[in-house]
Amino acid sequence: MISGSTRLAGVIGDPVRHSLSPAIHNAAYAAADLDWVYVALPVGVERLREALSGMVALGVEGLSVTMPHKAEAAKLCDELTSAAEALGVVNSLKRQGARLIGHNTDGSGFVSALGDSGWSPSNRRALVVGAGGTARAVTHALGAAGVNRVTVTARRLEAAAEVAKLAGPAGQPCALSEMGPRQWHEA
Repeated sequence: MISGSTRLAGVIGDPVRHSLSPAIHNAAYAAADLDWVYVALPVGVERLREALSGMVALGVEGLSVTMPHKAEAAKLCDELTSAAEALGVVNSLKRQGARLIGHNTDGSGFVSALGDSGWSPSNRRALVVGAGGTARAVTHALGAAGVNRVTVTARRLEAAAEVAKLAGPAGQPCALSEMGPRQWHEA
């Protein structure tokens, strides 16, 4: 039951009405007996700055951020976590008083899920295929977790090299066209 003390969170994007996030989050809030509600908030590109100011003014606790706002929302934050700063994009915002803190949890969530299944980054190699947003986040998180080598392969070697840098010294680029059976096995 929504009351005067119900806390608000949501997802912003354009389009966003199709999102399953409200159903997932609201079910989790109910299971945890939290007085929270999570809603989809369609926000056009031209209204993003206003929407984030409104988030602070209205006391919205947090927002998930989806396309096309991830990069621009990062620029509008008061502070970014190290992952969000390295990637230049956010996927969630948390209000702390009048400040917006931008987070990118894609890579850390991936590495955490691997850890939950018993995988440890110690003395491991990883292969990331692609150079898009998810590949960037996962590569950064694998490097931060201490994986020995993160090979990034993409159609364009330049794109693979850019993403591989996010893993620090562990990052190794390779063009997809150069990935033969031996390279796939050794990556």
